[in-house]
Amino acid sequence: MITQSYNWKNSSQFSVSEKKPKLLILYSTVDGHAKHICEYAQDKLKGDKDIIVASLDEDSSHDVSAFDEILLGASVRYGFHRSNVYKFVRENKDELDKKKTAFFSLNLTARKAEKASPETNPYIIKFLKKVEWDPDLKAVFAGRLDYPSLNCPNRLAILLIMAITNGPKDLSKVHDFTNWGKVDEMIESIRKLSVN
Repeated sequence: MITQSYNWKNSSQFSVSEKKPKLLILYSTVDGHAKHICEYAQDKLKGDKDIIVASLDEDSSHDVSAFDEILLGASVRYGFHRSNVYKFVRENKDELDKKKTAFFSLNLTARKAEKASPETNPYIIKFLKKVEWDPDLKAVFAGRLDYPSLNCPNRLAILLIMAITNGPKDLSKVHDFTNWGKVDEMIESIRKLSVN
C-alpha cells in the first residue's frame, strides 16, 4: 500500500481559490481629479477585488448587475454634480440598492472643516436627496483647484467665488486640498465593504 504524506502547514500544496468581489469604479470629472482618486483607489484595492474603472463622461451605460460593489466619484462645478451622475444613479437606482455602494463628492466647499463631512457638506446632501440614494459609504473631499489649466472665463468665475469665500487667489498655482488620509480611510472602508 502506498500512502502520500501531506504537509498540512504548507498551504501552497492546495489551490483554494477565494472569489474576489467585483468592484466597478465609476467617475465623472471636470478637471481629472476624480479620475485620479479612483485610479488611486484601484491601485490600493487591486489585490482584494476584481476591479473595472470607467468614466461616466465617456459612456454612461454600465451594467452594474455584473458587479458586487460600486464606487462612484463625482466632482462639483458651480454648485452641481454633472448631469451624467444624476442620470446614472436614477437609471440604475434599483440595482444600486441591491449592491454594496460607495459615493464620494469632490467640491472646494469641503476645504472648510465645518463642511468636510458627508453629514455637513451641502453638495453631497443635496445630490443624495435629489436622487433618493443612500450609499453604504459616503465621503467628501475638497479636491484640487487648478487655476493654470482653466480657460479665462472659468478662471475669473472661480476667482470671484474664491474671493467671496476666502479661498486661494493665486492664479499661477494648483491648489490641492485633497486630504489623502481621508481618501485612504474611504479605501479601507471599501476594502471591508463585502465583509459587512
